Amino acid sequence: MTTVLEALPARPRKASAARRRRHQHQLPWRLHQIAPDAATILVTPIWMDGTGRSVRHYLARALDGNGQIIRFQAGGSQRIAALLQGAYPGADWNRPQTWTAATNSLTVRRPMTNAEMRAAIQRLGEREAFLSAELAFERERNFELTTARDYAATAAAGYIDRTGLEAP
Repeated sequence: MTTVLEALPARPRKASAARRRRHQHQLPWRLHQIAPDAATILVTPIWMDGTGRSVRHYLARALDGNGQIIRFQAGGSQRIAALLQGAYPGADWNRPQTWTAATNSLTVRRPMTNAEMRAAIQRLGEREAFLSAELAFERERNFELTTARDYAATAAAGYIDRTGLEAP
């Protein structure tokens, strides 16, 4: 029987079961040091072909409880992937994995169904309409403020033409 290297973690830890349990127990604290307030972390394998041969890297994206992306320092994706691979060496790292902070568990990210994609597209369409209306409101407000500021500056300089405005 031959071992398929792509199914194994990039840097597996040779550790006992007790040490792996300790890694899993400390995992939320360690991940909090890299991505504070992360509720979920998605780790996706990507294959980069910059030198002529494919090399597997990992891209991590952390989301807070509101679904907002948490930014972390350079190299954070690799550190997060290494911590998760050390705590969960039996996971299939050729597929995207989602770590959940509430349960401290790792699950395989399943593909979206057509209904879920349609619902997501509809939500994005509604969000786009809302943001477009908000942008139009802010542009109008900016125009009003700019016009008022220009009028005040011209009035202070005495350049306002008041012919026809004064009462007879």
